[in-house]
Amino acid sequence: MNAERVGGFFWLLFGGAATYGGWGLGLGTMEEPGSGFLTFVAGSFVALMALIVIVQSFRGDPAAQTRISDLWKGAMWWRAVAITGLILLFIFSFETIGFFVCSFVLLVIIMRWLEGLEWKMCLLVPTIATVTTYVMFKTMMNISLPAGIFGF
Repeated sequence: MNAERVGGFFWLLFGGAATYGGWGLGLGTMEEPGSGFLTFVAGSFVALMALIVIVQSFRGDPAAQTRISDLWKGAMWWRAVAITGLILLFIFSFETIGFFVCSFVLLVIIMRWLEGLEWKMCLLVPTIATVTTYVMFKTMMNISLPAGIFGF
């Protein structure tokens, strides 16, 4: 089964559903767009791109003739499962432990364990990312982040 064709039909169905949903919400006018206008436009774009992919999959281009089974050869499933587990752990502990600790630990684990980067980089990047995010949320957007059990 051709991977490009299957993917194209999936996204055509997705774009069609979004277009239909946007139409149902109401498109409005150009002066006053309705709540479904953006969904309709985005769904139409996705459907159009999917149609282009489907048409190209019927042409003789060898790059477009990849089989679905070939896409998954050599995939490292354990990484996806590990990151999913880490994100779930982050979500469930975010309120209790707090933003700083959860974010910092998550990034360090991903960078060191999953990516195998050196410790200096694994401590520098999460520190900068966590502090920058905190400053953006707290000062620029005036949004409070959970302090957690440690109070910071």
